[in-house]
Amino acid sequence: MEYDPWKFIKLAESNLGKQLWNFLNEHDNLIRMETATDLKKPAVRALTNQLLSRFGEQVKEMRVKQMIGHMVKHIMKEREYEVDQRDVLVNDGLFNKASRYRKNDEPKGVIQ
Repeated sequence: MEYDPWKFIKLAESNLGKQLWNFLNEHDNLIRMETATDLKKPAVRALTNQLLSRFGEQVKEMRVKQMIGHMVKHIMKEREYEVDQRDVLVNDGLFNKASRYRKNDEPKGVIQ
């Protein structure tokens, strides 16, 4: 799968952007995002510790966090998920708010 960086083109083409894309597409991280989604949590919430461990302070920059969210959206869409709710409070030390996803065939906004 290729990433369409839209307004993040310069950052996505940087070494950091390429490393983040590869990181997000690692098997374990895909499973983490899907598991968080199954638990009705934002997908990025499951990646905070790994992102900080691997990339350090550079992932705390607002533009980088926005691009991570954009990348995750592309990945989740490719895996047949769609946005269920935007701006879900996270406050996990890296992200303040993030999108929560659901499988395309699930009813929107239902939290069990």
